[in-house]
Amino acid sequence: MMPRGRKEPAGAGAGIPAHERLAASIWVRFYASFASPGKILEQFRSDAERALTLARRLSEEAGTRPVCIRRFPGIEAESRDWSVYMTLDHLVMINTAITALIHAICSARGHGVEIRVEDVKPHPDAGPDRIPALEALVERYAHQIDCLGLLQSCARYPHPWFGPLTARQWHALAALHNRIHRLQIEKIIDRLD
Repeated sequence: MMPRGRKEPAGAGAGIPAHERLAASIWVRFYASFASPGKILEQFRSDAERALTLARRLSEEAGTRPVCIRRFPGIEAESRDWSVYMTLDHLVMINTAITALIHAICSARGHGVEIRVEDVKPHPDAGPDRIPALEALVERYAHQIDCLGLLQSCARYPHPWFGPLTARQWHALAALHNRIHRLQIEKIIDRLD
């Protein structure tokens, strides 16, 4: 709850305290510096597969039911009342954009890729089709990372919270993002019972 007279911040990162954004920025840069792209990919894949396993166990009614959860580190205030399928929809959108962005950064061409906050908000009517969509995206992402190797491009693309990131840092961010939303799915399912 915001103190009287103060408004909730708007835009990217709304409802996430500055210290959490700073900690995430430091973690992304540290992880990208010390973990190999293959190791980061293992984490990316592990959290995505766990989210998919949890989603597959749900009935369609349960998967589409929005549930309000407590905010936890890394979750924006406005995403606290999503359904499991909405969360998968968001993961498909973000990871599709990051896949294109990493390829563009590593190809050293003008890329024209833009990730806007309004373009990655999940659809309220997201359904079970998000399960195979995320499965396919994870395979496409993994194939790209395997093909690109060490992700050593010096080019950068700005993130709205973290500033300019290299391809390897975007890769680390994708893994962190999967982890946060896998946790969100677990919390949603706990509230469904």
